[in-house]
Amino acid sequence: MRLLVIDDEPLILEAISMTFPDDEVVTCENANEGIEAFVEQTPDVVLCDIRMPEITGMEIFEKLHRIESRVPIILMTGQGTAGTAIEAMQRGAFEYVLKPLDPDTLIPLIENATETSRMARVPAVVPNNDEHSVSSDDSDLLIGSCPQMQEVYRSIGRVTAQDVTVLILGESGTGKEVIARAIYQYSSRASERFLPINCAAIPENLLESELFGHEKGSFTGADRKRVGKFELCNNGTLFLDEIGDMTPLMQTKILRVLQDQTFERVGGADTIHTNARLIAATNVDLEQAMEEKKFRSDLFYRLNVYTIRLPPLRDRGDDILELANYFATRFSKSIGKEFGGFASEAVDLLMGYAWPGNVRELQSAVKHALLQATAPVIVPAFLPESIRKVHGGPVASRANPSENAIDFAALTRSRLKAGASDIHRELISMVERQIFAEALEYFDGNLTQAAKRLGITRTTLRSRLESLQMSVERQTSIQSK
Repeated sequence: MRLLVIDDEPLILEAISMTFPDDEVVTCENANEGIEAFVEQTPDVVLCDIRMPEITGMEIFEKLHRIESRVPIILMTGQGTAGTAIEAMQRGAFEYVLKPLDPDTLIPLIENATETSRMARVPAVVPNNDEHSVSSDDSDLLIGSCPQMQEVYRSIGRVTAQDVTVLILGESGTGKEVIARAIYQYSSRASERFLPINCAAIPENLLESELFGHEKGSFTGADRKRVGKFELCNNGTLFLDEIGDMTPLMQTKILRVLQDQTFERVGGADTIHTNARLIAATNVDLEQAMEEKKFRSDLFYRLNVYTIRLPPLRDRGDDILELANYFATRFSKSIGKEFGGFASEAVDLLMGYAWPGNVRELQSAVKHALLQATAPVIVPAFLPESIRKVHGGPVASRANPSENAIDFAALTRSRLKAGASDIHRELISMVERQIFAEALEYFDGNLTQAAKRLGITRTTLRSRLESLQMSVERQTSIQSK
């Protein structure tokens, strides 16, 4: 995360830098430096003081907002200037915070702004005939060539140019957020705001305030006026994730916004108009929820102007391996490891697993495998335990060790074709891992007995285990550190 902080008080700049020690914090003591850094550094989030000596924070905000409206700008203010901050929010500022700054308030706010910035600015790219030309370093490429996903891509193409409400349906982890971002980024509103809200993660009373805002004193804890997401997102795109978990009262309020494009802040009497485009998503079966009187049918029909259904990963065939290779290539670069593909046995496991957590679970499993891997080729031992099972039983039991054997002839040919170097060391390490794991499991982790039967010294065995990053645990199998 790159945070740009503009404030004329050096102590404030130092305190914020110390609050985010693991992030890149760019500090500027005057407006001109701040604007110049904004253009050159392209920050994820801006934190700017309202009162600056040369020009006001409002003027700074307007200049930055004209340059790039999708970068969240948070204003710092004293109580006396809160009115100016609220005015800036109505014009597009992300939020304002009161001085003195409270880290418990500032840290989650910056994290939320950073994620919002990422969703709006990192492209979610629909593949075309030249899909591999897209860099995975600076985009989220929609992966998959199965018929169901091809229909999803066509649906995105049909609806992006149409300024209508979109409902995205699919199991948890199928990628509904990425589809919503793709619709936004290919639409005519791509230069405006994209704000996501997870309706299931926010209590009802707070969700109402989050969406519609509130007036000062409207409820306990409402110590200042707040502008809601519908107001902030005027002319932009609002993504309501997990809308199927909304309470009936909130469903009624959302229905009114869709019907009239108007609402009131909590505790307020003024009618506010919004032109936000709504994209909604849920993993709930809304038709069943309507039958059970848990979801309003009139809201469903308002949302269901255009529906995109995402298939579960288990029904996507070869997309599983395509996604696994994509994630592995991407993660290997970020963690500095070489990725040489998946062994055939690992491929069988990936293709045979049911993936209840869908794409999100696959992404996590691939990252786990790369972190566990001691060689470029991903073998079954590197995969999570939940995947190394078939019909509830271990894939590689001691009774059937050949099931987990590696075809080294095929693997050698594969690595040669890939242009890999140091293949001898790589394959020898894989052989040693299998030999040591079997021997130590047989002798219940006893190094002395295992070394004796292997024909090497105990010191040599321990040294090789450390080199291979293998740990010995009694009563368990050998595990990677």
